[in-house]
Amino acid sequence: MTNTNILEGMRCPQCKSDGPFRIRAEVLVLMDDDGTLDDLSGSEWTEDSQCECDACDHAGTVKDYTIKTKEATK
Repeated sequence: MTNTNILEGMRCPQCKSDGPFRIRAEVLVLMDDDGTLDDLSGSEWTEDSQCECDACDHAGTVKDYTIKTKEATK
């Protein structure tokens, strides 16, 4: 397993890629008529958030992409 930061413990259940993944995240931003004034770095997601593999387009939830402890040692 190569992920040691934000994606630690995650891997695509279909192609076994370590990412990157597209995750549906929620973010609260300051918006004016010209657009956002924030940098969008405060995004958050849960285990039930939509997750898609960039390598194979497999779709599921973050929970589906979370490696079980026993499986991670393989």
